[in-house]
Amino acid sequence: MTSCHKKTVFLFSLLCLCFFGVAGTVGAAETAPGMLVMKLAKQDLSVASLDSRTAVSGEVVYRMTPKDKTMVFELSSFSLVGSSVRTKQGDSGPLSLVLKPSSAKSAYNPRTRTIKSQFLLEVHYPLIDKVKGFMEPKEGQREKDDYRSFTETFAGSLICKLSETPRIGRSAQRMKEGAAFSLKMEPREKVLGEVAAIAGEFKVIDVIVWPRFYIKKTINIQPVFVRYTPADGCFGGTTTATTGGSFQTLRDKAIEMWNRCCIGLNFLAPVYIDNDDYRILSSAEEAGIKAAYDDPNAIEVYFVEVGDPVGIHGGGVCYSSGTANAKVITYDTNLPINLYNLAHELGHALGLMHPPGNSTVGSLMEPSGFCADNPSLMSKLNCDNASNPLLVTPTPIPLCTRSINMP
Repeated sequence: MTSCHKKTVFLFSLLCLCFFGVAGTVGAAETAPGMLVMKLAKQDLSVASLDSRTAVSGEVVYRMTPKDKTMVFELSSFSLVGSSVRTKQGDSGPLSLVLKPSSAKSAYNPRTRTIKSQFLLEVHYPLIDKVKGFMEPKEGQREKDDYRSFTETFAGSLICKLSETPRIGRSAQRMKEGAAFSLKMEPREKVLGEVAAIAGEFKVIDVIVWPRFYIKKTINIQPVFVRYTPADGCFGGTTTATTGGSFQTLRDKAIEMWNRCCIGLNFLAPVYIDNDDYRILSSAEEAGIKAAYDDPNAIEVYFVEVGDPVGIHGGGVCYSSGTANAKVITYDTNLPINLYNLAHELGHALGLMHPPGNSTVGSLMEPSGFCADNPSLMSKLNCDNASNPLLVTPTPIPLCTRSINMP
């Protein structure tokens, strides 16, 4: 074979390799999953309980995967918060509705651009806590700081008619005419049974097709400080002071840890409660401080000086974990040891339990007690399982890469 012929064969082979390499890359890009994000803002729904109504906000997210010239939709997130409804036992308090893992089945009709989904929801409202109390943490745990609420199960049915055929492009695409929703949610397993079937038909304007599935979500965190009158000191009895001395440190450490999961903690401006008794907080006073300030659109974090007795919950405690009604109490006396306590308690607010539940042994979610810090380690399992109805996708949708620091 001549030298010229050899060069021709080599160049032809190289050209073929490049062609098939590019084709393979394009094919891989075409099959990469995207996401369909639909945001609801105060949509009015009917509630069968006393002919009441609720306004729900939140988002519904589908994972989109191209397959055989069509699209496969998987309901990956259904997180709504509804306004309080009237019941026979009084107002329910805000409704927290979140998708139960692995419960959804969806089918897509490309001809009508309609997605039909059946699923189960975990439903919570504060009236349940008022009547039933909380589940006691398991005996033998090093710290009792995760008080979970009793919840009800609803069966959900959603028919979503898209205004146009969804296509996964190189950048986000907003559907000009949005989507039409027909939503029904009915009680399946009851605790109080005070909230009956919820239903409604409405149009969702904010519908976005996003070419990547992993993005950064955010959740509002509302710090609550206690304003009190010191009994001693140079100005004892004549001036006021506030709790929250640990706020900046605990906030920064919490942001650091949850950024690793592409979860942004949006800390709001602190609000204040005027009550000297709450500075040193006993277990009997915890219900009072939680009732003193409530923001249905945020996770409240109550900063007190110390618990009574010291270390009663370790470095802090979370109530109604994993629901939109979650509330955290943390102590200024965590410093200088418990730097990651707030990050840990917010993990409970995001639905994570102590290992070996739905979190990783040796990670941030490991209980530490009062005299040791929680590990500053975040795992893929923790990130995958973190969930709360108040987690939302910001606009514009931010790109994010997880930075976990343990398997």
